[in-house]
Amino acid sequence: MPENYSYALIELFKQKKGITKNRDVVALLDGMNEGNLSNIKAGNRHLTPEQGLYIAEQCGLDIGEVLVKLDMERAKSPAVQEALSSLLKRIAGAVAVISLSMGLIMTPVSEAKASA
Repeated sequence: MPENYSYALIELFKQKKGITKNRDVVALLDGMNEGNLSNIKAGNRHLTPEQGLYIAEQCGLDIGEVLVKLDMERAKSPAVQEALSSLLKRIAGAVAVISLSMGLIMTPVSEAKASA
């Protein structure tokens, strides 16, 4: 995870939307102003969960992962950061298992026999 995850999300959002000016980002994100954006860039402020949710939806990112990473960024305690990191790994593992299971379930029987 980048050291300044909030700003990395904003940069990804700008790239995905073809935005070059910060004022355009400010216009699209509720509760954002140029001062907030400068503070995020400097690492003195973070995106709100609502702003993170909007960026995740607009960029096709996993919403849960974005929200957990924003919480990790805001957490002051290394213990809390580690707990959130562990949660993120468990979520990612569960998603991988579900994806693999769905892939196996959706494979037609004839393909499964041919590959065996």
